[in-house]
Amino acid sequence: MHKRFLFTLLFIAAAIGLVAQQASFSLVQPRNVVEGRNFRLTFRLTDGDANPPAAPQLDGCTLLYGPATSTMQSTQIVNGKMTSTYSVDFSFTYRADRAGKVEVPEISVQSGGKTLHSRPASFQILPPDKNAQSQGGSQPQQGMSQPGTPAQISADDLLVRVFFSKSSVYEQEPVVATIKVYTKYDISSFMVTTQPAFEGFLTEELPVDLETSIEHYNGQNYHTAVLKRLLLYPQKAGTLSVNSGKYDVTIVQYEQVNMGFFGTTSRPIERNVTTSSNAATLNVKALPTPQPAGFSGAVGHFSVSTTLEPELMRTNEASVYSYIVKGTGNIKFLSAPEVEFPAGVDSYTPKTDISANIIGGGTNMSGTFRTDYTIVPQEVGNFTIPGTPFIYFDVESGDYKTIDVADTPIKVLRGNGAAPVVQQTTLDETIDDILHIRRTDSERQAAEIHYTFQSPMYWLLYVLAVVILVSVLFIYRRNIRLEADVAGRKLAKAGRVASKRLKESKSLLDAHENDKFYAALAKALWGYISDKLSIPASQLTRDNVADKLASYGLNSDATAEVLDVLDRCEMARFTPNDSESEAADIYSTAERAIKSIEDVKK
Repeated sequence: MHKRFLFTLLFIAAAIGLVAQQASFSLVQPRNVVEGRNFRLTFRLTDGDANPPAAPQLDGCTLLYGPATSTMQSTQIVNGKMTSTYSVDFSFTYRADRAGKVEVPEISVQSGGKTLHSRPASFQILPPDKNAQSQGGSQPQQGMSQPGTPAQISADDLLVRVFFSKSSVYEQEPVVATIKVYTKYDISSFMVTTQPAFEGFLTEELPVDLETSIEHYNGQNYHTAVLKRLLLYPQKAGTLSVNSGKYDVTIVQYEQVNMGFFGTTSRPIERNVTTSSNAATLNVKALPTPQPAGFSGAVGHFSVSTTLEPELMRTNEASVYSYIVKGTGNIKFLSAPEVEFPAGVDSYTPKTDISANIIGGGTNMSGTFRTDYTIVPQEVGNFTIPGTPFIYFDVESGDYKTIDVADTPIKVLRGNGAAPVVQQTTLDETIDDILHIRRTDSERQAAEIHYTFQSPMYWLLYVLAVVILVSVLFIYRRNIRLEADVAGRKLAKAGRVASKRLKESKSLLDAHENDKFYAALAKALWGYISDKLSIPASQLTRDNVADKLASYGLNSDATAEVLDVLDRCEMARFTPNDSESEAADIYSTAERAIKSIEDVKK
């Protein structure tokens, strides 16, 4: 009876929570499909109840059947509060008959007395491969070859492309560069040996979606994945080139083996391939000339405002004059404007504060560039801080824009810290309890004179000051040498930085997040080797590391162990292994490898 009562209460609470939640109806974003293939279009109703919708009409597609209905419900209790989510999926199966762009229209359902609408969407039907047989189109290969020896991997089976979002831009105009891999086979490991160099650009790395998709390129269908996206700001006019990168890739192919009476089976075969990306070029147009006076390189669209805090100023008391630029463009790379403050007002080195965010799906940057000037008036009166106009180049209109900034009048009162003006007066002769500063009795005055340099304390303090000065100079010169020795500082900190990163990867290992663990461990090892052996990031290749370790004095066995743990980390990142013992073994091997390098006596 108690169990039934508790179950009834839980059911009622879940029902109340379900009713209280807002119902929604949406389309699960469809993915690209190859011509001749079947695909599903799914609409999802969350926290509601409705009859199945009518199948939408899609150009170039034939409805095969549907809707197929599936349901899912989840209940959570957090801090004594119960939440329940209920969803229904309505799936329609189509056949892609004709290549082209397909628009999915908005459809609606009735739920709880309300009409819910899905948002329209679109996807692509890709044409089949040029060499496709009569099977009505083909998907990219999944590493499956014909029976016997697997086919040779051609240059068209694995591509790495670098391309820009625009073919021509102005100086400082943002452009997105994308590095994407195209493959017809499964990839078990992917190692960047040489990164493409973006010389002549200021770069801002963008987040990358690791999901794969199907794309039609040069008459072939490929599985594609974005490796890196960068927001670039070209710094000079002309044709800027991005050199090709190099990549070591392990491809998985499958060969079919005759098992006799049991038929045939397939087994994986790995092949190592070295490929290069293309050398992409971008046409950068120079900003129009002549450039107006006061233009400092701002490109985009901006607005300007100024503030003064506090507005009522006093002598010898600080105030802050702020010059605030807001807008979209190269906001992160602006220069502090030169503001001319009036005579009688001291100004100090300005402080800049930048707050910028990526917008437009990673195609531009928007934010605020704030410059604070600390000013201290020295004189009482009325003054004016002249407004400094802001000049920028507007890419849309193709000309320069000037934003006039209003002058800021200021009123300065006398502050409490100001020293009062004191006039010297003659003492009254009738006053005998106050003596003049200068005495008239020359003999008494001479008797009371004591010269400081004749005191032993004077010479003791003098010697002490010289010693302190020499010590300060020695420490200062030593700090300058240490600051100049960037490689030495990285070498000294390499062990501590590696230990910190290993602790981070250990926490991921303990949390059973193996994918993040392998990525963090690989980053820790490569970063440690780069700092310890003074290898630039662009030269972090397997052969370079092996040569540097040998010249550093590490024996061959320890060198092999270091390279082995690097290979295992990269392999594990692309072929996830749920074995906790394997992950723990790689972690202990990494600790041992770093210790062996640290133990080398120099």
